[in-house]
Amino acid sequence: MPESDFTRLGNAMRNARKSRGFTQERLSDVSGVSVRHIAKIEKGDVNPSFDIMEKLITALGTSFDAFYNPASDKETKDLQEIIGLYKACPSSGKRLIAATARALANELMDTNLETESNK
Repeated sequence: MPESDFTRLGNAMRNARKSRGFTQERLSDVSGVSVRHIAKIEKGDVNPSFDIMEKLITALGTSFDAFYNPASDKETKDLQEIIGLYKACPSSGKRLIAATARALANELMDTNLETESNK
């Protein structure tokens, strides 16, 4: 029997929640969505509204794209996770993440160039 869209959505929600180490209660506390509603979503019993999904996805630190179009390769999954975490941060956190990522990437590229030139 093919999996329904609601069941796929529920499974994706459960997987995202568990990968963050959240219980349904913790997700409820962070998102403001009731435990009962989260359980119904995870079982595929309800079609959550956009507002509810936005609250849950933000609380999980993921993005709609990553949630509805799960990546198949490791690099894409990592990028989707980083984007989701970035989007879940306040503006000051986003600036810090961007500056840190730029500095780290530049350092790694410089180190790689030095290693290549020493060969």
